[in-house]
Amino acid sequence: MKLPAALVKISYTNPIAEWYNANTEQPQLVNQYDKYDKGMLISISNNQLHYNDIIKDFKELYISFLVGLTGKKISKWNVRQINGDWYGDRVILPTREKLLNLLANKIPVMLCAVHNYKKDDIRSKGKEYCHSHFYVYNIHHYLPKYPIELEDRKDKIERHLSRYTNLRKRKQGVVRITEVGKGKYLYTDNVSPTTLYDYLESPIRYPHKENVIRYMANNRHLPEIQYPLSFIYLNKRL
Repeated sequence: MKLPAALVKISYTNPIAEWYNANTEQPQLVNQYDKYDKGMLISISNNQLHYNDIIKDFKELYISFLVGLTGKKISKWNVRQINGDWYGDRVILPTREKLLNLLANKIPVMLCAVHNYKKDDIRSKGKEYCHSHFYVYNIHHYLPKYPIELEDRKDKIERHLSRYTNLRKRKQGVVRITEVGKGKYLYTDNVSPTTLYDYLESPIRYPHKENVIRYMANNRHLPEIQYPLSFIYLNKRL
């Protein structure tokens, strides 16, 4: 049998990636979106609040975040919240097509989680008080690229979120903002628009995989209670 003179190259296409790339403006500079392009993790040390106290403010917190991020006023009637199930899938998302449309339209999306403090933590005060975590994606479109301006924007976001701490005065370190895909999660949180759906569903799809979303889904200090997560998005362009 005569072999071909050269190997035949077989290429495979990803229809999801093709659709996103065709419907999204691509950055002109390679490093234009260095920071937070894989998402932002926000942790809030809430004061004397239980699960129900925290989740009732998720929509308002999302709006406050967008105001701090963009300076634009948002109506709560345009905000959608999907709560996970207690005894089913604790993460419930819109369809893949809907999520890709949101990302293509540069709309930030947020996944919200509640954890208990350790029982011996002074913030628990023997009453199993809770704190909260938020993963936000698609925000890099609105962040300045210069370090000083970026830090000012982060400070503005923190100030807008400080009202949800249940403290009378703003305190340093109560609202913490960190990049995703750095440090411990450098190789586990390689998130992109076309992989975001599976990444957000990782507690269901890959329950033993270490990443930020699994960390958020695991109420490790009170494991007998595993709270549902909430997914929030704006149902119109910013």
